[in-house]
Amino acid sequence: MRSSGKKPPIQSNGTLKMFDVVMLVISLVIGMGIFRAPAVVASRSGNETIFYLAWITGGVIAICGALAFADIGRRMPVTGAYYRIYAKAYHPVVAFAVNVIILVSNAASAAGVAIIGAEYVASWLPGVHTSITATTMIVVLYGLNLLGLRTSATVQNVLIGIKVLMLLCIIAALVLVDAAPTTTVSSVLPGKGLWESFGLALIAVSFTYGGYQSTINFGGEISDSTRKMPLAIVLGVLIITTIYLLANLAYVHVLGFDQLAHSTSIAAMVVDRLFGSAGSTLLSIVLVISVFGYVNVAMLSNPRVINAMSEDGVLPTRLSSSSGGFRHGSLIAFTLLSVLCVYVGESFERILNYTIFIDAIGLACGAASIYWLAGPRVRPHIHIAVGVFVLSCVFTAVNIAMFDTMAAVYGLALFAVVILVGIAMFMRRSRATQTDDTRHL
Repeated sequence: MRSSGKKPPIQSNGTLKMFDVVMLVISLVIGMGIFRAPAVVASRSGNETIFYLAWITGGVIAICGALAFADIGRRMPVTGAYYRIYAKAYHPVVAFAVNVIILVSNAASAAGVAIIGAEYVASWLPGVHTSITATTMIVVLYGLNLLGLRTSATVQNVLIGIKVLMLLCIIAALVLVDAAPTTTVSSVLPGKGLWESFGLALIAVSFTYGGYQSTINFGGEISDSTRKMPLAIVLGVLIITTIYLLANLAYVHVLGFDQLAHSTSIAAMVVDRLFGSAGSTLLSIVLVISVFGYVNVAMLSNPRVINAMSEDGVLPTRLSSSSGGFRHGSLIAFTLLSVLCVYVGESFERILNYTIFIDAIGLACGAASIYWLAGPRVRPHIHIAVGVFVLSCVFTAVNIAMFDTMAAVYGLALFAVVILVGIAMFMRRSRATQTDDTRHL
């Protein structure tokens, strides 16, 4: 009898329904960015044409990516699939490196967003320590996820619903608030060409559209996953694209493009025009709720990747430990990593600035994995979607390499270090497997 010590992957139990998955897609994508990023995109664009072109292009790329990853999810409906597609299409070491960087990045992002929420709380309750408040938020959501996927998914539906409602209020400003006076702005940024302005704007846009790829991590827990998950991913991204385009129209309508390009609290300014002096308070409450939603969906998705890596033997098997049918080891690991990032956030942020280049390449490779999973059975429209998405990732990587060369160099160096760690882990797993096989001869 052979035994590698691996645990079987979690299979479908039908916990998540179609509505849950659509809300997960929206939760994974819509974070805090849409309340701030349009100002960055406007400042990089230089004019409204490039501004809207960047957002529309980002939406088209996201839809293509959704089609690609929906097809991948349909062909591999298991929990933690984002790790498993790299392991199957490339090599477990590559899968280890890509996903470790993503996990650390996501934990740092969750910690950073929790700190933002804690700062809002501190503005209401002076004297409250932001790090302790952020840690408390993370621990509370850890406790929520211990109650099970059904409970945490239901809470997530409510949290993202409130955020979407706020975005719909901002969109309503298109008809409820008078348009700002038209201003004249330069055709491109000073010292930058049209192509460079568009490239820099598109990079900023791409961050607000990312995240839906992680939906495939829930493949083993969706009812009728092979049919519902692809539909939910595409539908969710279409909803997000529509919300983003309308929200940006509203920002420009209310603030004017020039003010948008030189402001930071753009959402607060729009909400103040809608609700008067109570607008900022209302937005602050919604943003704190958004913080809980962002951290909670990170708690939902990332432990499933850790669990898959543990089952495959590239992480310690204790991380997929379970009790009462619930595998809590991976949830504890991600919670501890997130809390660690709260207290050493600046160090992690410096490292994460170098992962953007690797992330772009990793996404391209992830989408291309469909050719290993499906072979010649890839449908024509998926060929087109994958091609567009991969080219967009290459475009982003090239722009980063051109305009922030050291970030690309450090990113590659970081990836090389993680690859070496992955090789060591893989060799350790191989030796353990050989030893176990020898014992059973």
